[in-house]
Amino acid sequence: MQMPEDGDVSHGWYPTPQIAHGPSGRKDTLMEGSTLVDMYCPDAHQSAVTAAAFDASSGARITADAYGTVAITQPGQKQPAFVFSVGAAVYGCVAVAKGGAMVAVGDENGTIAVYKTYDGQCVFYDAKDDGSGPDRAMRACAFNPQGTAVACLSIDGVVRVFNIARWERVANWNGFAGESVEFDARGERLLVVDTLGQPKLLDMVSQEQIDLQDTVPGGVIVAAFLPDGEHFVTLGMSGLNVLNLPDGQIVNSFSPKGGSQPLNLALSPEGDRVAVASQRSIHTFSVPGLEPGEGWSHNVTDATKALLWDERGVAIGGADARMHYKDEKPSLPNIVCCTGYGDFRIGVYGDRVAVWELNRMKRPFNAKKNFVECKVDRDGRVILGLPDDGTGMQVFEAKTGRFLFTSGPETANTSKMEVGGTIVACMLDRGGLRWWDLKQNNVFELPWVKQFSLSGGGTWLGVTTPKGAVKVLDPATGKDAIPAPEPLASVPAKLLSFVNKRPNMLVLDEEGVLSTYDLSVSVTEGRPAKGRDLLDFQVAVDRLWGITGGKYAAVRFQEPDKGTATVITVDLDTAEVVAEVPNLLPYCWVDPESGYILQPGRGGAIQEFDLYGVERRILRSLPEGEWISFGPGGVMDASDQK
Repeated sequence: MQMPEDGDVSHGWYPTPQIAHGPSGRKDTLMEGSTLVDMYCPDAHQSAVTAAAFDASSGARITADAYGTVAITQPGQKQPAFVFSVGAAVYGCVAVAKGGAMVAVGDENGTIAVYKTYDGQCVFYDAKDDGSGPDRAMRACAFNPQGTAVACLSIDGVVRVFNIARWERVANWNGFAGESVEFDARGERLLVVDTLGQPKLLDMVSQEQIDLQDTVPGGVIVAAFLPDGEHFVTLGMSGLNVLNLPDGQIVNSFSPKGGSQPLNLALSPEGDRVAVASQRSIHTFSVPGLEPGEGWSHNVTDATKALLWDERGVAIGGADARMHYKDEKPSLPNIVCCTGYGDFRIGVYGDRVAVWELNRMKRPFNAKKNFVECKVDRDGRVILGLPDDGTGMQVFEAKTGRFLFTSGPETANTSKMEVGGTIVACMLDRGGLRWWDLKQNNVFELPWVKQFSLSGGGTWLGVTTPKGAVKVLDPATGKDAIPAPEPLASVPAKLLSFVNKRPNMLVLDEEGVLSTYDLSVSVTEGRPAKGRDLLDFQVAVDRLWGITGGKYAAVRFQEPDKGTATVITVDLDTAEVVAEVPNLLPYCWVDPESGYILQPGRGGAIQEFDLYGVERRILRSLPEGEWISFGPGGVMDASDQK
């Protein structure tokens, strides 16, 4: 045995917890960088799931991916409570302590760390600070039954054992390979695989390596103790083998006829069966007898070695960033875009469109199109969707999902579409504006319109002329509704927006100057409204919103070098910027009713921020048709199965 040399163990930096409100309303500790959207996040990963582990005694589990994202599911829960990044890819090196109180993670930078599942605190951390960390990239880890030590296997062939409480290495052995390491039921011996692919036992008391009686033909890649304390099972190219303890004699074998290369094995929660996964299929066997049981094709493209067997059955990781169970019910695809107005939020999940009213999701309908943009009116009656197939804007009844009509291919790349009351309007690809009066079943078109805005109730239609002048039309007739507002300068208008539920209009000109108009004088006295300049933006604003109440306006501008957008909120009374929220998705949206910012979030979520950029609510689609809504104070509502 070789003990660590002086300075070989470096505690260095480790994740500093931060406090946030958790799912039960109490204060939970999240990893640094975690946000509300990472709570209750079953599809926590955005790259191939490359590691998974499960504790049968508690139900706690952990998964990790090729980006280094780690998801911890607490005992008794179905969705991860904590999602965070360790900063480097994780390949196979995760473990859950017996009882589910802790998890361990080892990454490609040679770091091994232990976290509490109940509050996410880091209780052990070991890393290399000298730049040689990748030389000991981690491949497997395990807790002893007492939860006082963690063992890990790295690509440098070293098995290291650490005392968690003292943060120190207590043992290490050289000359090992494979992809597993495991303590026996007493925590006195480690089951490992040497560089020749043969299973070995390492005695923690005598610190000796114990050679076994039989040599496994073809070698093995993983090995695991059986709960009976009398056997262990191995998996290699030649198939499955069960060996007895303590001498290591092969007592049962199963060699498949053909088939693809085996990936990994996982024991059932009861410990009486083992599942073996390959790139094509999964097969189960009794242990220690190795009698064949159920088998099925998993149909997972580019399956990984992430494999676990929990109360739901066997799950295998895929390149699509998910764990796949047999016969699982269809789930909604990842969220593509979202929008919202007042009590309503719309989420587009592939060709499925879901309407959220307050905190509840209605059953999604099949739009038969993949939308890249969507809109909803403030009463939640009409949904607009812009598909990616060039067929043009689609219009649906929100409550039933009933298709109403399509605007035609000339709107396939529309720059703007809006709905208010019974009016639907959108820009044409060739230039000009087309709108529909759903109540009167009329269609109008003005080829000269350069930009437009529709009031929330559909009463007014604001448009800009080719020279940049502003006109306010009656959408029921296409004629002037009120006298045109007086321009404040000779600069053409670029963007328009009505203030929701107020007789006010916002105008942003080509030089970035934002102005406001009170149109009530035009309604009551028939006189052109006079405006007031507010701010001169030094950035190219691409979207403008007037917020209910008339106190605030919001603008969005893109930051192409970062691939992000920023939303700025302006106080219309003081003409001052009251909030600036950067690093948003380019297609984020502001609710004209509340001023809240919406964007798609990880794991099928609609992520909602207040005007200062603080997360206030998450509306999430869960696997198998379930859903949940929650905020800083906990769960707001959920489907029957949380």
